[in-house]
Amino acid sequence: MSNALESMTTSLHYCGSRSPTSSLRCVVCGSKSIGINFGVQTCAPCKAFFRRNARRKELLELPCRHRDLSSMLGNENEANGRSMRYLQIRRCSSCRLRRSFEMGMKEELVRTDEENERYKQLVDINRRQRELLKKQLCEIKEISVPRYIINDIDLLATIDWTHLSNISYAYDSCCVKSYVRQRAATIFNGAPSVSDDQSISIYPTAVTTSIVLSVSSFLKSLPAYYSLPRVIRNYLCKTNIRPLIFPNIYELQQCCYHEPWQAATYKATWQLMCGPQLYPQFHQTEVLASKNLVTDPIVIRLFFVILFFSTPLHYHQDSATPTKVLKKKRLVTDTQHAYITLLWKYLSYRYGSTETVRIYTHLVHVYIKMQTVGFGIYTHLTTQKNLIPTNETLNKLVAIEVNDSQ
Repeated sequence: MSNALESMTTSLHYCGSRSPTSSLRCVVCGSKSIGINFGVQTCAPCKAFFRRNARRKELLELPCRHRDLSSMLGNENEANGRSMRYLQIRRCSSCRLRRSFEMGMKEELVRTDEENERYKQLVDINRRQRELLKKQLCEIKEISVPRYIINDIDLLATIDWTHLSNISYAYDSCCVKSYVRQRAATIFNGAPSVSDDQSISIYPTAVTTSIVLSVSSFLKSLPAYYSLPRVIRNYLCKTNIRPLIFPNIYELQQCCYHEPWQAATYKATWQLMCGPQLYPQFHQTEVLASKNLVTDPIVIRLFFVILFFSTPLHYHQDSATPTKVLKKKRLVTDTQHAYITLLWKYLSYRYGSTETVRIYTHLVHVYIKMQTVGFGIYTHLTTQKNLIPTNETLNKLVAIEVNDSQ
């Protein structure tokens, strides 16, 4: 019988031994602990036992049914005595509960039946919320990468290709050619020479005038422009041509070649127009455009058209001449919507849905940066005494009719 008991207890590890892992043992029965439960370090079975029986005080009054286990070993060593004690605790509910209280397990930490019910309800609510959130995230993920928004049968019909061809041709024949002619006549009409302050001071007016006249001739060559009433046409020219000066610089630089001395002249001119504080931001925006904008002239030029047929790109409320609000916006928004649809069709057809979203996002991002710098240039022109003539000239240019500009 003694050998049988010894074989039953050889695997037991009791508290108080010098094992390096003794601190990770259950203080009730000596088994491997799973953590702090009801205030003390216990194993999973002792945790479950105390949770079920902590309020059953009648168990403490019951006599131990295995009291003779320790006496059967007689004069065995102390280690075997402890092992028998823990074996007795595991087999006897009364001894186990008494030992739990003696080691410091707290009854008040055990949830009541009512608390258990509330806990189960809370777990169920949290589970449903996690499932709902997971479902919503899956839906958002599907929406964020759209499928082809336009059916294949609607992608770029013959009339759409005609519109795209006309816009690209109008930009080349009106904007680019006019810009080259203007800069050759007013800016680079002589051999390069050493620049002085007096010669640089005339370039802000010449440079901005050439860009405004070029952009005006392009936008006013579009049939959609003349489909609008004269009042709306004048309104769009006064409010939206000047804000398009900076965005058009990037496209014109891609289309026109510049000698090194011509590039230096342009740099000195824009440094004067921006001022020392704004010019670093101007240069950073140029670099951002060169990195992020797609090298597709149709996309860039069509985006300019979308911006032109818009509500005011610059809104001046606190100035001496605040921007007037256009009362009849429907005609303008309908025209803009038609060009937006055309751009989206072209991007989807050529680049696919995912790339279309990326290209369009970069367009908007770069344009917002450009508008921030453009508004700063506008403010600089209106506040610097030597640049006021340039500002007045630009205000007159955007108000002239297309026949006059031609």
